[in-house]
Amino acid sequence: GWFKDEKGNEYHCPLGKKLVNFADETHFSRIAMYLKGRAWLEEKTKVLDLAPGKMPDTYIIEDGQWRGAAPPSDDQVADLPWFVKEADRNWGTSIHVCAKPSACLSLVKPTGVYVVQPHIKDPLLHDGRKCHIKFYVLLVGFEDGVRWNLYTFKEGYLSISPNKWSPTDLSKDTQVTIIRTERIGTWKAWPDAYPKCKAVAVEVIERAVEQGKLEGRLGKTQFEIFSADFIVDNSGGVWLFEFNMSPVLKDPKDEPKVNDADMVRGALSIVAPWSGGSPGLWDFAGEFRGQPPPPKAPPAEKEKPVDSADSADVAASGSSQP
Repeated sequence: GWFKDEKGNEYHCPLGKKLVNFADETHFSRIAMYLKGRAWLEEKTKVLDLAPGKMPDTYIIEDGQWRGAAPPSDDQVADLPWFVKEADRNWGTSIHVCAKPSACLSLVKPTGVYVVQPHIKDPLLHDGRKCHIKFYVLLVGFEDGVRWNLYTFKEGYLSISPNKWSPTDLSKDTQVTIIRTERIGTWKAWPDAYPKCKAVAVEVIERAVEQGKLEGRLGKTQFEIFSADFIVDNSGGVWLFEFNMSPVLKDPKDEPKVNDADMVRGALSIVAPWSGGSPGLWDFAGEFRGQPPPPKAPPAEKEKPVDSADSADVAASGSSQP
């Protein structure tokens, strides 16, 4: 009953390769729950190419040196914190905060890639505390490998710092907001911020699809729910910081008041509709067309072993000529 895929990975499944409508292992599912090419959204250095003008000024450190342009000198920058983040990690665990760009190189390991960003100017505060928007998107790629539909969730969360914000306070609690604090629907800035966040998500993801960074799967629907982190400034601008391709989602039994059951159920009713299902607060944001995926190469033919009777005839004749 075990089988191997085309890459030689062995799957321990007693039923062998049986397809069901939906399962969390792509090999057994008619619907894949991971997007092909998702690293282009998740990795902080890659998403920069897809979001020009939508993210704060960003600089890159690679193996202890600035890659490309270095940030301005200390006397040329505002009195705001700077953030140094490991390029391929999330959850805020790998963020350092410093006062000036000159301090950034001293915070990194000798090897690895880091992104460096200054704090946005004039952030919109929540009762004097820093906050960011946890914004959710659903992206569905269809079986033709070309069509994609994007949805954005009309609710979301605010992550709010426990401390009053000050540009000179370099503590992580004050400057790095991670934990989802409360639902966003009643926040007075949300009606203005939601369509702006939606527009940024549309622009970035449409570019990823059209450039072939996100790849279609021929013959298989694929989808993923993921989040985007935005900060709003006092001019009403929204700034994208990153996408999280595996966001924390809570069950009702764990979090009776603040959970994601409605979001997950609504997404599944879009991807695999059932009688009585409803998209809920998922808002259709756009349909995009990508590049057709190349057809799968046929498996390489194995060399046919020489038949023992043929080899005996060749040996008897003393010749390899026909």
